[in-house]
Amino acid sequence: MIPNAHRLPEPRIDCVPGAILMPLHAETGAACGALSADGVPLPASRTLLSAGRFTRDPAPPSGPLAHLPGRWLFAGVGRHHFGHFLLEATPRLWALDHITEPVDGIVLLPMAGRDIAAVLRRRLGPLMDKLGQNRPVHLIETPTQVENLILPTQGFGHIHWAHGTPEARAYMRRHLCNGPPAEGPEKLYISRRRLKDPAQQVPHERLLERWTARAGYAVVHPERLSIPEQIDLYRTARVIVGPDGSAFHLAALVMSPGTRVALIQRRPRQATFDAIARQITGFSDVDLTTSAVLANFAPTPDDGPRPPEMLRLRDELQAAGFL
Repeated sequence: MIPNAHRLPEPRIDCVPGAILMPLHAETGAACGALSADGVPLPASRTLLSAGRFTRDPAPPSGPLAHLPGRWLFAGVGRHHFGHFLLEATPRLWALDHITEPVDGIVLLPMAGRDIAAVLRRRLGPLMDKLGQNRPVHLIETPTQVENLILPTQGFGHIHWAHGTPEARAYMRRHLCNGPPAEGPEKLYISRRRLKDPAQQVPHERLLERWTARAGYAVVHPERLSIPEQIDLYRTARVIVGPDGSAFHLAALVMSPGTRVALIQRRPRQATFDAIARQITGFSDVDLTTSAVLANFAPTPDDGPRPPEMLRLRDELQAAGFL
């Protein structure tokens, strides 16, 4: 099955004895994935990246192979970026609820030049523990032959795959929303103001924080919270407002039915914004409102007069009942 960036693949799980996993290397770019025991690329191992790109089929190994005994589930590519990790490393885990024989763990292809092991220890480990049901994660850093590789299709991903298959949607909610939600604020504003890269911030976001705080919202900065803390907040809230970004990739998986959501477009990348909106409505039965007022906003100094775009956004949020 050759994947198509415009159409989610039908759910399928293959078992490949003796599969060879080829890691990512800086010199070969996005070439990585799985080969059959005799070196033929397995198209189902291609991972959908951003901008409709797939990882490329790797060349067969030219040297010795490491050997990994047992049964291991192929999860995809592991990146340090939180949103990309969610969309590229977790969408095959749905298969864990549909296989009849146990697996020894999960295999990931780490992005070249990044210490994904450290990222898993510091931040992403709890997410993989929940979604991998506490199975160990093995990082493939050299060509490795796996005794038995479980190779599922990708259940959701970037752009046209954002809404996910029914199997993937059910899996995410079952394993991320298990247990009663913790107590938390009813209304959340998800801020990007404290992100380190100015290009990732939203101009004049202090105004949005001020307006929403006055309206009874708790202003949260997700990057300063653990993933379990974020999940609890998103599950508990009944009104969520914020600019599009990685936080909504996670919130989309766990928001409670009936939650009212205002998603603010912060950049002119229409396809990306539309995909996040599709993921929200695909995974969660929520009432979604969107605003494009800031999509083409030319930033002005934060200490200057309030730009008309910000005032129009406030009017839109008030008219929709969020402020």
